[in-house]
Amino acid sequence: MKLKTALPSVLLLLPLIASAAPASQSGEIRFTGQIVDSGCQVGLVGAFADRESRQIEIKPGVKVDVDSDRNACSHQSLPISMRYEALKTSTDKGIVIISYL
Repeated sequence: MKLKTALPSVLLLLPLIASAAPASQSGEIRFTGQIVDSGCQVGLVGAFADRESRQIEIKPGVKVDVDSDRNACSHQSLPISMRYEALKTSTDKGIVIISYL
């Protein structure tokens, strides 16, 4: 008699337990969408001499060219930030860090 009472309860709870499990994999992030504008190309001064570009001075004496022809940096917008970090082992060398906003 007890088995007849317990069996419907187990059958009722089984789908609830199965649906409570997480649907995504642990440690996995997924993005969906599309790239609308291509990113900003950044290069050494003079790298884009044949195309439309802007020179940005990150710090006195450190300049980069930013391609501003048909990409995310066109029309005077600059959706990136840049900073310069000098290397501790050199007085005239460093790293330019570019972050998209």
